[in-house]
Amino acid sequence: MTETEIRTGAGDNVVLSSMKTMAYDLLERFSGRRQALVGAALTRIALGAVGLYYYLRDYLHRSFLWGPEGVWPWENFTGSHNGGFSVYSLSRSETWFQLAFHAGAVIALLFMLGWKTRAMTVLHYIFLWSLQQRNPLLLDGGDNATVIALVFFVFIDSGSRISLDARLRRRKQVKSDAGSMRYRVGSLLHHAGLLAVILQVCTIYLVSGMYKVQGERWQNGTALYYVLRVGEFGWPGVNHLIYEHATLVVAMTYATVFFQLAFSFLLLKRSLRPFAVTCGILLHLGIAIFMSGLITFSLTMIALELLIMGDGHYRRLAAKVQKVVGKRGSLEPATNAV
Repeated sequence: MTETEIRTGAGDNVVLSSMKTMAYDLLERFSGRRQALVGAALTRIALGAVGLYYYLRDYLHRSFLWGPEGVWPWENFTGSHNGGFSVYSLSRSETWFQLAFHAGAVIALLFMLGWKTRAMTVLHYIFLWSLQQRNPLLLDGGDNATVIALVFFVFIDSGSRISLDARLRRRKQVKSDAGSMRYRVGSLLHHAGLLAVILQVCTIYLVSGMYKVQGERWQNGTALYYVLRVGEFGWPGVNHLIYEHATLVVAMTYATVFFQLAFSFLLLKRSLRPFAVTCGILLHLGIAIFMSGLITFSLTMIALELLIMGDGHYRRLAAKVQKVVGKRGSLEPATNAV
């Protein structure tokens, strides 16, 4: 063997060893400690609140909108063209409908509070999907993002923070099983679920942005004007405050497109994630306010974006809030002049 071959072989061994070390470090990082637990808890609470909103919003008219003799004919619901499973299709009885509807509302509340979180995640997915299948005319697009996210949330540890489960563990002083094989496998599934939800959000933004750049009105900056003039979703007496200002409409139209296209790339740099999430929340708050018919869609997207920031981001945010509150609380009241 020549000297060159020996050097080449040694170099290959060094590269291979370095790659193995990097792989082991990544495996240890993502299996030894779970990330984004605060964000997962906040997203769980928000998704549970949105699910509960579906039930409470139409509670007084539930039989008319969702019931077996409701506005959406039973034949359309159970026809051969509707292949989706629904617990409401098991019986046409009004009693069964009432039981299923109220059970779904209770499950949504328990999921939001984080009681038996993993089991409630599965049940909340089943009952919310079933309700959405009963009357698709009442949906606004947020339902698709919600049910997809709930599938991934089965693998995410969303009950470790801000939940009844976490409170019960602290009260019973249950020891952590960190380091065990079960914990490590669960951590890998947890991070895989986080990645899947984040990719779902990125896909929604990227596809939406790509469709917009192909539209003539988005290209000339007038799309937002026409969107705000849609009577079905508009807020009478408020939307005109925006669409009557041409410069503002053009700026907001282009900013929306640029942000949606750039969102996925902003997440690549950790320090820019709070900025991306803040812009996304403001965007969907604007949609919820000025396009009031898309409230559930906006709230669902806001909920999913809360998952993107890591625990470190939330700790720093909490520290800043406490600092501001502490400064305000430490101000002494002014004395009266004599």
